[in-house]
Amino acid sequence: MLYDTHCHPNLAKNKNAEEIIKNFFEENSEGFLNIIWTDLEKSKQVLELSTKNSRTFCSIWIHPCDVYWLDLEKSINILDNLYLENKEKIIAIWETGLDYYWEKDKKEEQKTFFKAQIELAKKYNLPVIIHNRESKDDIFDILVETNFKNFIFHCFSENLEYAEKLIEFSPNCKISFSWIVTFKNAKEIQETAQKIPLKNILVETDSPYLTPTPFRWKCENEPTFTKYVLEKIIELRDENPEEIKKTIFENSCETFLN
Repeated sequence: MLYDTHCHPNLAKNKNAEEIIKNFFEENSEGFLNIIWTDLEKSKQVLELSTKNSRTFCSIWIHPCDVYWLDLEKSINILDNLYLENKEKIIAIWETGLDYYWEKDKKEEQKTFFKAQIELAKKYNLPVIIHNRESKDDIFDILVETNFKNFIFHCFSENLEYAEKLIEFSPNCKISFSWIVTFKNAKEIQETAQKIPLKNILVETDSPYLTPTPFRWKCENEPTFTKYVLEKIIELRDENPEEIKKTIFENSCETFLN
């Protein structure tokens, strides 16, 4: 039972999305996928993918790197209407947050869009999947300012201290680990996966990006590789492996499907 909580099969170059999804469900007959949109224009494509399988869902979003060319009110209205029209399939707001690596000059615009999407999530009681690049302090400040605690920290790449800070603020928040946790030099991320409460952990691929060990540089990432992220977390922790598998799967279902 695996739940890839974050993937983009429609962006793969070497396989079509239907084949990728089929591969996952053939190997994980009780699994789930959360397909993430790349932009508003591709919403129809991703919704069509998610409707083909009862255990495939999707998330709607405005990425922080897109805010410079989007109108805030118009964009939020589009998201609002898309959710109302597809409530049975849309299970989260993603990928919102802040990105100071690519868009250093658009910090205030990013913050405005981030806060607006948090308000939309509050309106419909949806979790928010957070994108972070070199912006962790401002993200935390906004979460506190808006008193928003229903979030998943996507592709976690910070240290244990920051994870504990997030969990202290929101005891039921989720820290999602990707391929990065499998890397030999990812010591801080591995320490986080080892020491935070099991109830706060999710796993993801972010495929077709971020291919995990042992396939790095050999092929595109895909949801079926979620198992390698999970295996690394099992290796790092002291609990029984079956308990870890069961709890992380239940974490995912409770976060997105309740």
